Amino acid sequence: MRLNTKSIGFKLWIYFTAFAAVILAVLWLLQTVFLQSLYNSMQKRQVSKIADEICRAENTADAIDTLAADNSILILLTDDGGSIIYSADEYSPSYKSNAHNHGGGQNPYRAGETQNWQEEAYRRLPEHYGDFLEKIGSQDSVCYTIDRDDGGTLVYGRRLPDGNILYINTSLGAVGSAVSILRIQLCAVTFLALLIGLFIAIWIAKRFSRPVSELSEQSLKMANGDFDLKFNKGFCSETDELASSLEYAAGKIAETDKLRRDLLANVSHDLRTPLTMIKGYAELIRDLDGSAETGEDAEIIIRESDRLSLLVNDILDYSKLQSGAAAFDFERVDLSALAKKTAEQFLEICKSDGIEIITDIAPQKYVTADARRLEQVLYNLISNAVAHVGPDKCVYVSVTENDGFIRTEIRDSGSGINAEDLPHIWDKYFTSKKRGANGLGLSIVKEILTAHGARFGADSRENAGAVFWFEF
Repeated sequence: MRLNTKSIGFKLWIYFTAFAAVILAVLWLLQTVFLQSLYNSMQKRQVSKIADEICRAENTADAIDTLAADNSILILLTDDGGSIIYSADEYSPSYKSNAHNHGGGQNPYRAGETQNWQEEAYRRLPEHYGDFLEKIGSQDSVCYTIDRDDGGTLVYGRRLPDGNILYINTSLGAVGSAVSILRIQLCAVTFLALLIGLFIAIWIAKRFSRPVSELSEQSLKMANGDFDLKFNKGFCSETDELASSLEYAAGKIAETDKLRRDLLANVSHDLRTPLTMIKGYAELIRDLDGSAETGEDAEIIIRESDRLSLLVNDILDYSKLQSGAAAFDFERVDLSALAKKTAEQFLEICKSDGIEIITDIAPQKYVTADARRLEQVLYNLISNAVAHVGPDKCVYVSVTENDGFIRTEIRDSGSGINAEDLPHIWDKYFTSKKRGANGLGLSIVKEILTAHGARFGADSRENAGAVFWFEF
């Protein structure tokens, strides 16, 4: 089945798939590329809030213990020289140096002494603490990250009103392992999401395009003259309104079409009587007067009356066939004998113009049809071929049987039919660039053969004649 890239179903599928892809791409960016930056930013705000809480606390030691344990961070309270006054982390809260415990003078343990190891405690100053003191200097606060292979750490410092320094250190490495896990999960989620999204997109596309396709099919039936339609409703208000509009239009068009057909049938019927009278009086004048001039004028009137009568009969036939009022009497008909008989009617007519009717008719090919209507089809097609005869002045009529189908062909060797005109030659009064105006003959053929359920068509190439055919 050929994919229609302009259909509403395909476009809905593309839009939904693109939407799902964008959502997944944003999810990937947020969870993998920007997660570390987002986490770092959140940690900076968090440690700043922790420092605010410590500064506001009445009991600094209790606040440090609680916040260190709750947030899994290291908190140091040092003097401006780097000696630990109080420290806590999630594992070892409540360390206070002995010197400060006993109020005995200045703390002897300062940064740089004995490899930053507090001999009477179990807390060692971080190796970068000296750099930290340099960074904070005379500033009120400082915040920066230290990059490492494991994701690094975030360092925050604040100078307190009493001159001591609050140091907070939290690891940023946890998010790195989380990102690795998220990538694995996102691969699985992306595959499943795209697979599920594909089926959902196809379902939505079909769900949305089905009502529109049904309305389109119903509209095509209207274009072909079928106005007895029932539109499905209930999908959404917009399609319901469109269906109601089409139903209303179908009713109005059907009403107008019926009035048109009735008018054509009535006018055609009413014209028959005056045309018969005109022809009769013309024949009377011709026969009674006897003069050559009057006879010639009367012949013109008679000939044009006959031509007009044929046109009126065609209009009446076409109107009845289109309205379904035409009666068909189906019976077993010898198509071969009927084709031979119809072709012979043209022999005398064509003889004066040097046109030859060549037949190739297999004997006794029977079909179920209305003999009178089938003869009308043959007459119209042969008449059409005679009107477009080629330089060889030959019209070919054949009846053959192949694979269970009885095929009738009427061929001329005239100028042919353009490829763009072929689909329209069955339309009433269609004008072809090469063959001129059609009239109603081929339209009547189409209606009769359609009523019989026969297959029919025309094949042609430019300057190579045309073949009109039908099969039973």
